[in-house]
Amino acid sequence: MAEKLLTDTKIKKAKPRDRQYYLSDGGGLRLRIKSNGSRSWLLRYQIAKKENTVSLGAYPVFSLSDAREKAAEYKKLLGSGVNPVLHKSKQKKQSLKVESSTFGMISREWLDINKEIWSDSHLERNTGLLKRVLLKPFERTPITQISEDDLLSVLREYYDRGAKESARRAQLVAAQVFSFAKETKRVSANPARELKGSPFLKKPPVKHFSALKQQQVGELMTLLRKTGPEQRLSVNTQCGLLLALYTGLRDNSLRGAKWSEIDFEGKKWTVPDARMKRRRSHTIPLPRQACEILRKLYALNYSGEDTYVFPSNNKSGHMAENTLRLGLHRLGFIVTVHGMRSLITDVLNENEFPPDAIERQLDHVVGNQVKSAYLRTDFFKKRIDMMQWFADWCDKQIES
Repeated sequence: MAEKLLTDTKIKKAKPRDRQYYLSDGGGLRLRIKSNGSRSWLLRYQIAKKENTVSLGAYPVFSLSDAREKAAEYKKLLGSGVNPVLHKSKQKKQSLKVESSTFGMISREWLDINKEIWSDSHLERNTGLLKRVLLKPFERTPITQISEDDLLSVLREYYDRGAKESARRAQLVAAQVFSFAKETKRVSANPARELKGSPFLKKPPVKHFSALKQQQVGELMTLLRKTGPEQRLSVNTQCGLLLALYTGLRDNSLRGAKWSEIDFEGKKWTVPDARMKRRRSHTIPLPRQACEILRKLYALNYSGEDTYVFPSNNKSGHMAENTLRLGLHRLGFIVTVHGMRSLITDVLNENEFPPDAIERQLDHVVGNQVKSAYLRTDFFKKRIDMMQWFADWCDKQIES
């Protein structure tokens, strides 16, 4: 066995010189000391009668004992006819491959690829489910090492503590991430898909909130029109609920609105396709009352065309998902904002407005798919009069 020449004390006493030099530990192991003071371990060896050098690591992160251990490992490889340089390169490639095949990396790729075709609310929901449920336990885990049991254990933890719908939705997200990993040849099975219909993730009974009834509109309008200390809601929530009623927009389209979408002069609001459920831009007429509310919000919130109508300090930058629904509950109406759209449909149909115009206003498919394909008009002119009539009808309910 070659004599070991170096000690920790000798290494610490070695000073940098004008030119780099080496301290030998015998058996080809050397410590290189550069003129700038940096130190690193090298192993010299011969293979096929050619001299080669492999770097082992920097000192002092890589200690003397670490260097000797790694040198012994590489010499063992040499005895088996394996070139340490090629072995090190292969290990590095394998490490990078594992890193790029973790659940966290693949899920972020999946989000990036789909974000252009998803609505903002859909992207926000899937990102949130990944962060809250799946990334904490699996972010750094190679996706090939995640089993059906692993997934079920995490999902059941959420399900059993009451977040049943989040657990079920997270299962669907995980299945889509695994499906993407299969398509990109990084996994051969989809354990998340096997959990579909699991008895441990049963669909909970759905509690339906009733739609707003016509006889409730007067009371709701009275409460929403209160001002000052009598108003129990914030200005943004108050105005958001009034706009939901006057326009029939979906909750997420309303909350994420930007000032660039509002045309005060043309009295219309155009929601871009990226924020619509059916990925198609949607223009609605603004009745006089809606314009007044938007002007009030403009004076309070406007800070540029690309800023939000309902700004917030949360991560999305705009009003949170449950704000309007909770506002209704606070006023004593256990209904959803979506229920206002049902109210609009009922009232307008009962008063014999054209059904196709009503469906266009609510961004529903008009008739069957064939009719929808050939129907080019958006009934905008009819919808101007229709929605002004409905806004006036809402206001009249206060008197009654």
